[in-house]
Amino acid sequence: MYNQPARTSEVQEPMELRRIRYFLTLARTLNFSQAARELKISQPALSKAIQQLETEFGGRLVRREGRLTHLTRLGERMHASLQEVEDAAQRAERLASRIAKAETACIRIAIMCTIDPGMVGRCLAQFQQDNPALAIELLDFTAATIQEALLNGKVDVAIIGSPVEAVPRLRTYELFQENMVVSCGAQNRLAHRESIPLKMMAEFPYIDRLRCEFREMILSTVDRNDLSLNVVASSEREDWIKSLLAQDHGISIMPASSAISANLKSVTLQDHDLLRSVYLTIPSGREDHPSVQALIKHARTYNWSGAQD
Repeated sequence: MYNQPARTSEVQEPMELRRIRYFLTLARTLNFSQAARELKISQPALSKAIQQLETEFGGRLVRREGRLTHLTRLGERMHASLQEVEDAAQRAERLASRIAKAETACIRIAIMCTIDPGMVGRCLAQFQQDNPALAIELLDFTAATIQEALLNGKVDVAIIGSPVEAVPRLRTYELFQENMVVSCGAQNRLAHRESIPLKMMAEFPYIDRLRCEFREMILSTVDRNDLSLNVVASSEREDWIKSLLAQDHGISIMPASSAISANLKSVTLQDHDLLRSVYLTIPSGREDHPSVQALIKHARTYNWSGAQD
């Protein structure tokens, strides 16, 4: 027998979407047996869920008359409201699914501005040819902000020109090494030199790359050798630096790949080997994602030496 639910001033358990869906199915079929079959639950389980819902609302939602089932006045009034709740829940589920799929299908990559976009671009272009379903978002970060972006989830991976601070949550893989060279325009009198001593840099106007991750090391090396650079311009923008160099406005120290991509001349330092490594860094746990795993594998097996030619 289907008993009248007892009224209560307290909600005995939170109203769940599952019970709302049970009620809506019953309201559509007006048949406990058919509703239970559609919901793939037992009829007693359906009856219990409806009773719990009635207890929360403080009144009967359905009435059984023999084999017939009818909505009560309260049931009719609540039907529209509960349908709105169900519709909103389904919209939220669809939205969450789209967001989850978008996050899975799009890899957010932080790249330091001091890394040549041509080299990275060729690597990523080949990666997307092999993985056409995956999108990438390239984001510009400085050496000072890239670690925080990795740890707080703003980016999935980072391609950086200097190792981040060693923390347990970050994993780092070296991709390649390259020379740091003295760069200048084709009209500069250094353009035909293969190498120069460090002290010779003091004879030329110097353009300071403010975002260079080795800037302090370079300046310290200059100081230790009792030299003074004639800094005539400085910028955080690599494109502006390259433009000034191309116009023979001075010289600057930069990665060899950056000089090559800008059609600048490269001159090595005779008495100092300046090398930098480029790394791929991933927060622990993020590399479990199949899309990120695919990127890691591609980047670590990519022919970076060929890309520098």
